[in-house]
Amino acid sequence: MREVETHNAQRSSALAFREGVEGASAGCLARTIVECLVSFLGGDDDDDDNDHDETKKTRKRNGRRRFSSDRGRTMMRLFAEDFLYFSLVSLVNTTNDARSTRNPSSIMSVAKRYAIAGVASTALMLPCDIVSSRVKKKENKKIKEYAIKKPNRMKKYLRAMKDMYKRDGLFAFHRGFSQNVPLIVSHTINFTAFDALKMKYGKTKLTVVESFVIGCAAKTIATAITFPLERTRALVEASKAYHREEEKNSVRKNMIDGEFVESSASKNSDILNNSFKGSTTSDVVQLVLESQGVCGFYDGFTRHARKSVHSSALFFLIREQMRNRR
Repeated sequence: MREVETHNAQRSSALAFREGVEGASAGCLARTIVECLVSFLGGDDDDDDNDHDETKKTRKRNGRRRFSSDRGRTMMRLFAEDFLYFSLVSLVNTTNDARSTRNPSSIMSVAKRYAIAGVASTALMLPCDIVSSRVKKKENKKIKEYAIKKPNRMKKYLRAMKDMYKRDGLFAFHRGFSQNVPLIVSHTINFTAFDALKMKYGKTKLTVVESFVIGCAAKTIATAITFPLERTRALVEASKAYHREEEKNSVRKNMIDGEFVESSASKNSDILNNSFKGSTTSDVVQLVLESQGVCGFYDGFTRHARKSVHSSALFFLIREQMRNRR
């Protein structure tokens, strides 16, 4: 009995590793293809044809090196995130199959599997993103405390983790988790819709055209459902940033030689500020409904869908072809 359980555990681990590698590789290839197509179609515009200054050339060369290094780190982070996500999806699937004798391929069980994997992978990857962003901010500000040589880069992360833990405790490593909820919901709906359409189509192996078309349809459905959430969150963040900026500049605008000056410009800014006062989700939703109606939540939907649908369709195309070769 123990040998059977050990064999099943090894088999599920190998399957999870394979699913993680296939999903991460497909995501990396899809993003690379989309970036290459965008750069090829968009082209590179030179700032000045008569720019022959050596200092500007050196600055441009250093900027390209920095961009390439940052892009490499971003691709590695996304590869690790995708690997963790699809590995957890496979592990949750095998766990549900072992615990339940009901139909494991139902739509609700598929959605539950992707939702659990999305929450778990976000909870595991979010502390790494928070620490790395904090270290990057410290490096940009050139604080002497974090000015450590490159071979001792690990010390920067350890010192940042220690400072974050002293200031806010364990909550500091999961700050902003609620902002990733629309992304988790979008991924869940996207993969669930693809599996549901694939089951309805009645094929276990899809061709290139079939996987691309079904991937486009699944991503369109997911974007149509979750785009209002993403737009509302973006409007809330924009209103908060605007309100903070207005509060910072209010004293400088209305104080001259230590005396308060009330002008028409300050009154207009106060009126505009009051429309965003509070900057809560309910205030933003009410403002959008009053000004634009329900269609206001889909402002920019076409542009956003055009960017995301192609990448998602390429991902499903590549992953399905990898699965067909097993």
